[in-house]
Amino acid sequence: MSRPFSDHPDNANNPDRINKEDDLETDVDTTTAGKQAGARVSHNRSSVFVSRASDTGKPTLFNDEHGNLKFVNLICRRPVLIFFIAFSLCIASTLILRRVVKENPITEDTNQYNVRDIRSIAYDTLRLAKEEVKDTYDIHLENKRRLQDSEDDARLQEDFGDITLWIYDAKTDDGVFTKEGIPKIRAAEATILKQENYPEYCVLKYEALNQTTGEEYNFTTPECDKPLSAMNIYYASEWDSDLADEIINEFKSEPLNIMRFNALSLCVEFNFFCDRLPDIFNDEDKEWVTDMSTKMNFMIGKWDGMGELNPNIEQVTEFMAYMKELTTKQFSVNYFLDSNFNLTNQVTMYSRSIFYWGQLLNGTTNEEDSETKLKKFILENLLETWTGLTDKKNNEEVQIYYFMGALIFDIIQMILIGDGLKALGSFVFVFFYLRYMLGSWFLTAVGMFEIVMSLPLAWLSFSYIFQIKYFSALNVLCIFIVMAIGADDIFVFMDSYKQSAGMGADVLNSFETRMSWVYRRSGSAMLLTSITTCGAFLCTLFTPLAGTRSFGIFAAFVILFDYLLVMTLFCTSVVIYHDRFENKSCCYCKFWVKSTPTATETAMKRYSDGEVLKMDPISKFFKEKLGPFMLRGRNRIGVGVVLITWIILAAIYAAKLEPTTSAEQFLNESHPLQIGVSILTDEFPKTQEDRTTSIHLVWGLNEINRDGVNQLLDPEYVGKASYSSDFIFDEQCQSAILDVCSQLQTDENFEEFILRRDGVRSIDCFVEQLGAFNVDPSATCADVRIGDWTNADWEVSPDNLAASMDGFVSKSACGPDSATVKNYYEGSMGWDGKSMRYAGLSIESKSLDPRGVLSEDRTRVIYDKFIQLAKELDQKMESACKTKTTMTDLDQKFVFMNNQRIYRTTAISGSMIGVLVAFIVLFVSTRKLHLSLFATLCILSVLVGVIGSATMLGWTLGTIEAILISILAGFSVDYVIHLAHAYNHAEGEPDERILAAYGEMGVSVFSGMLTSVVASIPLFFCTLTFFAKFGTFLCLTIVLSWIFANFGFMCLLATFKVSMDRKWL
Repeated sequence: MSRPFSDHPDNANNPDRINKEDDLETDVDTTTAGKQAGARVSHNRSSVFVSRASDTGKPTLFNDEHGNLKFVNLICRRPVLIFFIAFSLCIASTLILRRVVKENPITEDTNQYNVRDIRSIAYDTLRLAKEEVKDTYDIHLENKRRLQDSEDDARLQEDFGDITLWIYDAKTDDGVFTKEGIPKIRAAEATILKQENYPEYCVLKYEALNQTTGEEYNFTTPECDKPLSAMNIYYASEWDSDLADEIINEFKSEPLNIMRFNALSLCVEFNFFCDRLPDIFNDEDKEWVTDMSTKMNFMIGKWDGMGELNPNIEQVTEFMAYMKELTTKQFSVNYFLDSNFNLTNQVTMYSRSIFYWGQLLNGTTNEEDSETKLKKFILENLLETWTGLTDKKNNEEVQIYYFMGALIFDIIQMILIGDGLKALGSFVFVFFYLRYMLGSWFLTAVGMFEIVMSLPLAWLSFSYIFQIKYFSALNVLCIFIVMAIGADDIFVFMDSYKQSAGMGADVLNSFETRMSWVYRRSGSAMLLTSITTCGAFLCTLFTPLAGTRSFGIFAAFVILFDYLLVMTLFCTSVVIYHDRFENKSCCYCKFWVKSTPTATETAMKRYSDGEVLKMDPISKFFKEKLGPFMLRGRNRIGVGVVLITWIILAAIYAAKLEPTTSAEQFLNESHPLQIGVSILTDEFPKTQEDRTTSIHLVWGLNEINRDGVNQLLDPEYVGKASYSSDFIFDEQCQSAILDVCSQLQTDENFEEFILRRDGVRSIDCFVEQLGAFNVDPSATCADVRIGDWTNADWEVSPDNLAASMDGFVSKSACGPDSATVKNYYEGSMGWDGKSMRYAGLSIESKSLDPRGVLSEDRTRVIYDKFIQLAKELDQKMESACKTKTTMTDLDQKFVFMNNQRIYRTTAISGSMIGVLVAFIVLFVSTRKLHLSLFATLCILSVLVGVIGSATMLGWTLGTIEAILISILAGFSVDYVIHLAHAYNHAEGEPDERILAAYGEMGVSVFSGMLTSVVASIPLFFCTLTFFAKFGTFLCLTIVLSWIFANFGFMCLLATFKVSMDRKWL
């Protein structure tokens, strides 16, 4: 191991550090081969690893007449000048970078996909067309928009600004809705409802719908919109127990009544599909459904949360269980009940509620000011109370969690700060370990400086010289990568410098000669590992994902600049250290005065006196203990058995690695935010109150034009929208689209794919509302649903389309919110103010939502179903609308599904390409097939070992795991290449070379391993899953790389003893 310079043998104040030749030979292997090898190494120490300059007398472009490197000569003559030039360039580059980077540099991953894939093509085809149509429409109606947006017409708190989402997790087997648990939930929600200033921040309702007449009426005074909570039911202002029993008994006494109600309710309540009713039902059945629906509507109408707790909790829960079974009533209770709640299991272990916050708030003029005011109110009045409610010791019945958009950024920021401090622990350890190993505060400071400076120099070159504008969030990982690799390079350089003190007169006859030897020897070793590591990272260029490619290129730049800084800035600091600090105590008053004699002169004198450089304990262990141990045949058999057994075991587990089948976690599973997200994702069915992903089927578009797209150089430009010149939105096309809407409402094959709202499949078909409007401009949404307008001439002719659309687009859409037709249907209605550029329909998915991430397999089932539908519709719609079907979502669910496939398929292939690169670099540099082959086998073993270990830890192949595996080769090549390089440049027989390689590189490799492993440990405890898994992955890779390099690679060399004289090229 490299040791503190206070222990360095060149220190003349400590003669105990000088040993004679016979001391060096102690503890060497007692075998004949070991004795002979040890004797030869100690007898001719200066001949081992010498890549020294030769005195040729003929200067070259890089060497002087003595064979010394001209650049090294310059450094030795002007170290301070060159140091400050390099130092100033680093500082200047950082200042330039700080000046040019004016905002968040990380590229949003909204365009992180394969631009040639059919999913991304369909996505951008509709997305860009939608944006372009919206821009055209806004320009066309600019004056009208200004008038509509006038503050005079605005009503305070009418729009939704934010929500507070409460999640309740039962602590007992009785569920959350118990006599003890319900009051706890009520108390939590009362912190909002009873807050005296709540009316100034809630969503205000200015109108309401009369449930009897169906007409809207205005409130005299706007009222706060009721929260969506089961407490509205348990604390209903009125509860008719007798009527509840009657309704329950109707279904309990005759279970077929549930089927009868569901079969008839859509017709009776909404006049839907009456012509499709089976003949077995008669008018009496319809009257029964009407009567039951009226009674249930009466009960539901009293669910306002304004009363006291209903003492008959069991009856309320049972009533909810029956409501959940009814197609047109389940929407009133589904949101509060978990997926396992049903008639036979009337216990819900989880529940949830939503409180709505309004905007614009009084005194604010825009959304940003309104959000700021709301956030201030929450922080000052509610946050502390909420934090207390979520404490695990708050009560023994219900664990409470909450989310709010206004607070998410602060929570994530706190998590990032906490994880950043943990990551800072890695830097602190590396700093003090460098200080211990180097024995100099000066060298340690410069070493850490050059490691850190690799990042801004790489950034400046990457983004502003080479103009690569896609800056991936993965690039943050390069901080830890360069910390591990940079420290390893410093150890290699310093160990070469220390070992040069014992290389004899050929190396020590001048300081320039000594530093040329150090520069060549360490530089060639680091160059080989840097090229291999850069090549491994550049293998990410084979992936079609711009974010991963960006990371690979940036990581390669970081490794390159780290190498350049070690060979310039750090090399210069070593010269300064040699000239001014090495033979002085740390408190020496004249520390800047040049040392006399210099450390090189001292080393030369010791060599002349016959003194031999004392090895530090760890170097001695590797050379005199581990080396001879590996030379014994029986020891190698034991090592081989252990390693082969491990490889077989790891390979078995690696083969079991499967793609993830659940949503991937963003935070540590124990973090309250992640617990809440997991509950929402895994424990509740999708309901109409949840935000869902819409799947769009549109006609009128050609595939997007991708000419000139290069995401690395211009991540924002992904192509141009393209419209079909053949598309005509005429009567035939309108009728065909309506037929598709009707087909999807009744096709049983889509029951598991389409969300229901109010008992009806949620299909947003603007043609329905347009047809009703064309027949009667005053038609209501109820009229649209009943469908009598289809009996008239409802289609709009192309000649009258512009006139009809002018009035139609400003009407309120028949959707769950108060958006206009233009805004609500913008994903399926491409009206730009003059013409219909595209038209179609949107389907709310029963499983997909914008925030959740499903596994690839689950998403693919949905995708395959709708892509099959699109292909079937092409046969019909191509003749009606003159274009093929474009099927996509606008939340990138299908795009990400393909990304998951890319991560899965390129993870292993990317690593294999990295291994191949390592083999090629090794073979070209050593021209020894057996060295290259043995090293490659060790790298492959590391790859298998890491993947197998990940499976043993319970990991599945998700996005994070795939990214880490794809860069595996970049981490696993350094140690085996260092030993291979040392073995290649050693002299003698294989046994001598093995001892020499251990003696030269064992300490450097061990120091690099220890630094990386300990530095990765703080990452284990990060809250962000990515950093926690990266820390585990880094630790596994480094440890296995070190084991297979020191035991696997050296065992192969010692066993096969291939002659180095054999020529392979």
